[in-house]
Amino acid sequence: MISIIKNCANTLIILLLALSHYKCNTNRQESPIARNLYLQKVTPIKVPEPSGLALSFDDNYFWSVGDSDSKVYKLDLSGNIVKSFIVNGEDLEGVTVIDSTNLAVILERTREVVVVDTSGKEIKRKKFDLKGKLNEGLEGICIDVIKGDFYLLNEKRPGLLIKTDNSFNEIFRKEIKLAKDYSDIFFSKDDSTLWILSDESKKIIQTDLNGKKIKEYKINVDQPEGLVIDNKNKKLFIVSDKKEELYEFKLP
Repeated sequence: MISIIKNCANTLIILLLALSHYKCNTNRQESPIARNLYLQKVTPIKVPEPSGLALSFDDNYFWSVGDSDSKVYKLDLSGNIVKSFIVNGEDLEGVTVIDSTNLAVILERTREVVVVDTSGKEIKRKKFDLKGKLNEGLEGICIDVIKGDFYLLNEKRPGLLIKTDNSFNEIFRKEIKLAKDYSDIFFSKDDSTLWILSDESKKIIQTDLNGKKIKEYKINVDQPEGLVIDNKNKKLFIVSDKKEELYEFKLP
């Protein structure tokens, strides 16, 4: 009888310990699980070393930039070139649509943002004080279409998230450690979040407006350099610098 009681007591203790361990684990904040995205389509595009991607103001076209030829390209949704123009500078790495007539593009080596109209006329430019190797500077830019603020990425050493007002006056800059490097950024107006693309880590990280991770997705794209989220149609687009291709993924 005593033996039976001892066995029951031991079993109860084990169950209580297991329950306690389960509660501790469920109360602990775990890192978001990296998910894979479903690839729907790959389209070759005739943009040399495309870097950066944005939807046009009316959502009917893409804008991208050519790293090797300092050109801005307007593409239809099938990846065909509609028009292009040269920007005064080298190493174009990112683009965002400000409004129906103006764009902002990134010049990595000179650490500049250049505002141009959709015909290519320069409106203004702003230089940022960033140290490091010339080819590890500014990489991505997006605009908060609700408030008018801009978010910029510094590629690495250090990886930085920079927020500015609509005149490119800095509000904050903070070091982020979400990936090995950062190649583009997109603002989602549907939930006011940022989507950050990493070339070396081959993943996309969704964050809040302060760069705190919400969740992430794994991707299998060579040298991904541009990112667009289309929440309305549940699609995600990436351009590959190396392959010169446009990838269309299905959002979960």
